[in-house]
Amino acid sequence: MRMNVEQCEYDYLMKRGLIMKLKHFMHLLKWVSLLMILTTYFTFVTHAEPLISLSKQKSLDEYIQSNLDKLSVPHASVAISHKGELVYSQVFGQSISKDSSFYIGSISKSLTALAIAQLEYQGKISLDQRVSTYIDEFSISDEITVRHLVHHVSGMTEKEYSSWGALPADADFSRLVQDMNTMTLTHTPGEQFAYFNPNYSLLGYIIENVTGLSYVDYIDEYIIKPLKLKNTSAKKEVDVQGNLSFFGFSFKRDEQPFSYDLPAGYITSTAEDLLLFMDAIRYDPQSVGLSDDGFRTLTQTYPTDNFYSMGWMNYDLADRPAIHHGGSLPGYSSNAIMLVEDDYNIALLSNKNHLLTSSILYPDLSEGIIRILHDEIAPTSSSYFWIYRMLLILFAFTILSNGKKIIAMIKNNEIKTRKSRIKSIFINLAIPISIVMLLPMLAGLIFAQRGMSWTLVYLLMPDLIIWLIVGLSIHLIEVAIHTIRLVKENKSIDIG
Repeated sequence: MRMNVEQCEYDYLMKRGLIMKLKHFMHLLKWVSLLMILTTYFTFVTHAEPLISLSKQKSLDEYIQSNLDKLSVPHASVAISHKGELVYSQVFGQSISKDSSFYIGSISKSLTALAIAQLEYQGKISLDQRVSTYIDEFSISDEITVRHLVHHVSGMTEKEYSSWGALPADADFSRLVQDMNTMTLTHTPGEQFAYFNPNYSLLGYIIENVTGLSYVDYIDEYIIKPLKLKNTSAKKEVDVQGNLSFFGFSFKRDEQPFSYDLPAGYITSTAEDLLLFMDAIRYDPQSVGLSDDGFRTLTQTYPTDNFYSMGWMNYDLADRPAIHHGGSLPGYSSNAIMLVEDDYNIALLSNKNHLLTSSILYPDLSEGIIRILHDEIAPTSSSYFWIYRMLLILFAFTILSNGKKIIAMIKNNEIKTRKSRIKSIFINLAIPISIVMLLPMLAGLIFAQRGMSWTLVYLLMPDLIIWLIVGLSIHLIEVAIHTIRLVKENKSIDIG
């Protein structure tokens, strides 16, 4: 009996202990649950602002695809970050992924400028030191400094020297300097902005001479690897093939990279890698070998120019302060944008280009993306597809109508007065001569005072250049016909 009582007491104590433990466990669970709820809540609050809603993502997808369709752009990649967090990333077109690399064109200058800023911070170079201090064979002018190169105020312009195709594709920096030494300055150094690709080629050469590394190795070791830009390369490796545009139709082009122009335009990357690059220099400059105010250093403009900083352009986009840089190669177009007040970074890459689209469509596309991010109405672009088709029809009409006119002139033996013939010759000569004289001036305005080689102009708008050549040829053929007729008619008069 005593044992039964003791057993009962034991069982009671055991049950009581279990109940107490259970109560303690439930109490602990309650606090853990509350902690998880609070953690989830604060996590949501912390990250709610940069996240893009599904409806906004859909709006971005539809707007970008619609604009790309208007010009039959085969492939594109767009990525957006907010305060360093990736909030949107999408590729457009078949057979590519977010890891597929494009040529980024002149955004390469932003990486080159960062390399120069790193070396300046380490005390290995001075921005105010003469270029000839670091490049012995440079003899164009002793007044040009490293800072002048970085800000495109060196006084050198493509009016005096065009680097595009000037040398073999594998020519090095030394060969470029040797070729450039024959040029003269257009402006006094530091006086006027003039976008000039060789400025950044010379910076690449300075990087090599100061560090003892090749430009490719330096960019790889001190920018690409530290930032883990796994799909970025300075070795001219590209995944997505470029395309020329001919009246809106796409024609594949294998881009021919120039080794001596690599620091100015031939690095390859992806939209997401470009975001990592922009996020780093903007929010964590120490991660790329700069001081805490390294971003301010990179984005500070030259005293005589309020436009171009160190590899970045400073002017508003979509009515908002922005720091950005575009890239344009015959088969590629790109843009890297940092919105100053909104903490958004945007990267756009595409594999088709044309002078008209890079001047009109792609800026509209960037503006539209920015406005959608801020719940504003995106600009509605015209249907460039049909505009180009109309231009193609006009091109065909030009050939057919003028061809018919020339055939009629050849068949028609109508005798005209000497004055009439000379007038026709003068008019048909004046038109092509005027166009050839005015085009360089127009190109100077379009290309930010940089000048432009005819080869590059042709690659950026082959359809319009061919149309121009056909038109000029027609006028010259008419000149030849009128001249021959004039000579024959004069002989007939002499014989008579």
